[in-house]
Amino acid sequence: MNSWSGKTRGGICGYKIFVFLLRNVGISAAYFLLNFVALYYFFFSRKAFKYQYYLFHTIFGYSIAKAMLSVYRNFILLGQTLIDKVCILSGTATHFTFDFEGEEHLRKIAKDGKGGILLNAHIGNWETAGQLLNRLSCNINILLMDIEHENIKRLLDQVMVVKSENTQVKIIVEKKDFSHLIEIKKTILNNEILVLHGDRFVPGMKVLSTTFMDKKATFPYGPFFLAVRFGVPVSFVFALKERKNHYHFFATPAKVYTPANSTITESDLLPILNDYTATLEKVLRKYPLQWFNYYPFWENQT
Repeated sequence: MNSWSGKTRGGICGYKIFVFLLRNVGISAAYFLLNFVALYYFFFSRKAFKYQYYLFHTIFGYSIAKAMLSVYRNFILLGQTLIDKVCILSGTATHFTFDFEGEEHLRKIAKDGKGGILLNAHIGNWETAGQLLNRLSCNINILLMDIEHENIKRLLDQVMVVKSENTQVKIIVEKKDFSHLIEIKKTILNNEILVLHGDRFVPGMKVLSTTFMDKKATFPYGPFFLAVRFGVPVSFVFALKERKNHYHFFATPAKVYTPANSTITESDLLPILNDYTATLEKVLRKYPLQWFNYYPFWENQT
């Protein structure tokens, strides 16, 4: 079974370097540096290269040359999303533009006041969704799985600006002692919105298997169980970079998933899992360069 190690590529040092460049030189300089950083990963990060090459060559059927070029462009885009995230959250850049598709679905969830779950994935730049979430006038709770995100969270807390007095964005970091589950339950019971990823799991977690991009893949059990267990509206949200300073954010219509009886079984989770993977597949086929899962995602992938 393939699983994620729990660590995202890069880390606190990378964030600090780009924050320094953004504050003292500008975004163009940070983007320029990315060309060399991406080149380094292209030649020396064997595992990341291997897994992304599999995506482009095996999954998408690209030629060897096109697949290799796509890997390099993917590394550059990863860095750009990191830079854009810091810019947007800190308010140091105001030249970004956004298309909001499906905003009315999230506004309805917020207006109804019964809480909800927003499921996304490691594709595009989901943090830019904050540009919309800050306009919803409700409490937002974001679950982060990364082991090092405690330090990254502290850094972003230092540069982040508050954009709405009516919206409170709280980051919940997954803990080994599972104490984060108490915070998640409070979020749901308080009728707040919970944002979490549905595409990664770490060793030891319960999982679900399904066909994704015509091959078997494994997804975490938890996000889909929570949605069915609490019966709150669920929307799939993504934010994709379309141009240097432009993002396309979209959300699917909210849907409530309920179990057949009081005991939740795996079959009760299949409707939401199938809806999620079908939506994610459409997004990936449209934006193949913005897939940022650097591990063997598909089953039997070596």
